[in-house]
Amino acid sequence: MISNGCRRLQDKVVVITGGGTGIGEASAVACVEEGASVVVVGRRSNVLDQVVQTIEQSGGVAKAVCADVGREEDAARIVDSAIGWFGHIDVLVNCAGQELVANALDTSVEWWDRVMATNLRGVYLVSRAALPVMLSRKSGVIVNVASQLAFVGARNFVAYTASKGAVINLTRSMALDHAADGVRVNALCPGAVDTPLLRRQFDGREGPQGTLEDLAALHPLGRLGRPEEIARATVFLASDDSSFMTGAMLLVDGGYTAQ
Repeated sequence: MISNGCRRLQDKVVVITGGGTGIGEASAVACVEEGASVVVVGRRSNVLDQVVQTIEQSGGVAKAVCADVGREEDAARIVDSAIGWFGHIDVLVNCAGQELVANALDTSVEWWDRVMATNLRGVYLVSRAALPVMLSRKSGVIVNVASQLAFVGARNFVAYTASKGAVINLTRSMALDHAADGVRVNALCPGAVDTPLLRRQFDGREGPQGTLEDLAALHPLGRLGRPEEIARATVFLASDDSSFMTGAMLLVDGGYTAQ
């Protein structure tokens, strides 16, 4: 049962795209544990409903919006729904992600656009929809979930790495644009995390970086990350614990990029 003590996100409203599974789901649970009400966003209503049910059973407050972040009208509906339920938005976590294992020759234009629509266009669209709400209150936090692969290349990930690298500079520019208006914008950059999105890359065979064990070994800590570990970093960036951070890239990657 969630306690009523003072917590880092007490009475905050947090919108989390990609909130049905993996890092997004774990972040939703972690934010609620810190006192927030959450709106989880994703494409599968049954998955979102399960997250909401789990949170409500623990005494938290959650709502769900079934939407495609790459569609302008859906981005507006996400924000309108959150305002209708709670009256404002304090934090937006852009966590929706689309992976693709392919080099440039094997990446079709359709799949390139699909990855960019979720990983980059979605960050832009939902942020653009939420920013006026935050600016009107001179307060707000945006956390864009990028990747350690925003900083380094990787074989057979051209669309994914391009999209996540773009999120980094989108984050920097948004941070500069809105710092004077009380809105902070930072990027969270996880390493390989044991999520359904990651495991789809293997699908009963070796993935682009060998087996799952091989991938874990590429991280100096010798293992994959856990969704709840990244969720704790989400809470840090969403809360006043990071009040002097904007335009920053927080790597939580088990040492992957330190090599």
